Amino acid sequence: MALPAWADVDLIDEGKTDGAIKMLVFPKSLRVIENRAAQVGKLEATLSDPKLIRKTLLKIDPSRVVPAKAGEPFAGPVTRDRLRELAKRYDEDVIFVFRGELNIEPESLTEKELLSTEHVVYIRYRGLLYLARQKRVLVLKGNEKMDQFAGSVSPEQREERWRNLSVDGLKTLAQEARKLLHSHKFEKRQSAY
Repeated sequence: MALPAWADVDLIDEGKTDGAIKMLVFPKSLRVIENRAAQVGKLEATLSDPKLIRKTLLKIDPSRVVPAKAGEPFAGPVTRDRLRELAKRYDEDVIFVFRGELNIEPESLTEKELLSTEHVVYIRYRGLLYLARQKRVLVLKGNEKMDQFAGSVSPEQREERWRNLSVDGLKTLAQEARKLLHSHKFEKRQSAY
């Protein structure tokens, strides 16, 4: 028997939200998990700072009743099978999976050349919310932050500016996740009588 075609698709790259999502009754528990690139280099380590993630994404608890928890980061595509495995491992109602990507132009620069050459840094964050009980995916829009660096920037200044870009991107992603969760919140209707 052949496996369904949707099993191998990276859902963050695909960018499609599932339909027929039932309204959410809060409080809901939330688990935040980072999806990393296959190998994280020294430059990409800025995006994977656990302190930044804790300060930004773990504060998006939609109901403000149940604190969000961090899960173990994983590498590879985010597929429906992977999301089902995560739902079995973690007993949360909502699993928030996000991915940070770092692009530097021109691309051929080495780490030493970054200190002496003018370049542009793009930090992009994307993610999705997996509703574990419904087995449905809500894809976030994502965001991209950009900064231009002159050639005479010290390593400390560069790292601080990258960190600020990263914080801005994570905060924007957290706000988007909060908005998306609240847009699916069940509201009791008042009687007209």
